[in-house]
Amino acid sequence: MNELFWAAVSMIGDPVLWSAIILGLIIFYLALGKNKRGGIAKKRRHMKKFLLLIVPVFLMASVGSESLKLAFHVPRPCIPCPAEGCNVYCPVTYSFPSGHTMVMTGIVTAIYLLMRKPKYLLLYALPVMVGISRIMLGVHTETDVVAGFMLGLSITLVVWGFRKDFYRWKD
Repeated sequence: MNELFWAAVSMIGDPVLWSAIILGLIIFYLALGKNKRGGIAKKRRHMKKFLLLIVPVFLMASVGSESLKLAFHVPRPCIPCPAEGCNVYCPVTYSFPSGHTMVMTGIVTAIYLLMRKPKYLLLYALPVMVGISRIMLGVHTETDVVAGFMLGLSITLVVWGFRKDFYRWKD
């Protein structure tokens, strides 16, 4: 039971899941049309800002995570299946940094920066829980998770810092 709980928590930060969610949001944004008046126009503007922040953050976190794994070649603390004594949750990729934690931290930071309300700081429980789940499942070390958290935060802050230059964004 405990293992299933941590596996479910881990899925919250899965880059494949977030690829599907972001693709769905892009499709929804395009389906809203270009109505210039009313509530739809305001929702479309908010959605556009969210997508202009979240898409580069997600891509940089996903590609950055995989690139760093290939650059550092840090082995996982688990044995992938079908070896003897294997961990069914253990991927065959390298360990450093945690891509799940990196993606989830980037997304939560983007939401917080857009909303700018203290209550959204509670969302940081998500990347923390995802990081803990990766350790509890035995697929990452604490170093992998902390690095993923810090890199996800850094990537989002860099994209946020350049938003006005890239998009002529007015706050």
